[in-house]
Amino acid sequence: MPRLCELQQAFAEAIVAGKYHAVTAAMAADGSALRSVALYRRLIRNNFVQVLRITYPVLHQLVGDGYFSVLARGYLNHYPSTSGDLFLYGRYLPAWLEQIEAPPLLPELARLEWACHEVYQAADSSPLSPDQLQAMASVDPSRVTIRLHSTARFLSFHVPVHRVWLALQPDSLSDDDLALPLPDEQTGVVVTRGDGKVQVMPLAWLDYRLVEALSRGADVASVEQMATESEPEFDFARFMTTLLSLQVIAGCSVEEGV
Repeated sequence: MPRLCELQQAFAEAIVAGKYHAVTAAMAADGSALRSVALYRRLIRNNFVQVLRITYPVLHQLVGDGYFSVLARGYLNHYPSTSGDLFLYGRYLPAWLEQIEAPPLLPELARLEWACHEVYQAADSSPLSPDQLQAMASVDPSRVTIRLHSTARFLSFHVPVHRVWLALQPDSLSDDDLALPLPDEQTGVVVTRGDGKVQVMPLAWLDYRLVEALSRGADVASVEQMATESEPEFDFARFMTTLLSLQVIAGCSVEEGV
């Protein structure tokens, strides 16, 4: 009689890799358990494929159900679930698509969709208070650093992949703006959540670089200097107003004066 841990390991191998012999022999010496284990494996794998369809709806729509199922089952073989939390399952799909050398658009789109998935599930963040806003405006900007919302993600791509995401949304009225293949174009994107919906918006490339610097903890004065060195006529007030309108600023910290 195998030990419980050995039986559990055998059962896991049967479900993930289809190695039935050890577990079915332990369950019934005559092999009658093979059909039941095989059926259970099929149901479990179908459930994980469905999880990926839900997590990556735009990718699923773009490539079609047949091709998506092939990708999803290949992913399951190489990245079996290691947690009971299905929210986490699928986080390695962009890396998997790169590993199998899928068309470059697919891992980029998957990366955007995983960010949407994270933002949708993220806990709410407190809005920027009037006192914090006043603190940013009334002190030396070299002493101010900005904290961004946990419900926001900033991503960069080599192509404007957000156009595909927008064109394939259920409420999209037209795909006239979508032309494949996408042009090579450095693109920054912000993913936010408002009124229970995920929103994906492109940013000007310099705006994206400035937000990236803020997210790394650069002070406001340094970020403004970076902007004007890149574009002498850059409107930094416009940039800050954009961040406020996107509601991606969670707060700020003011370094105590020396």
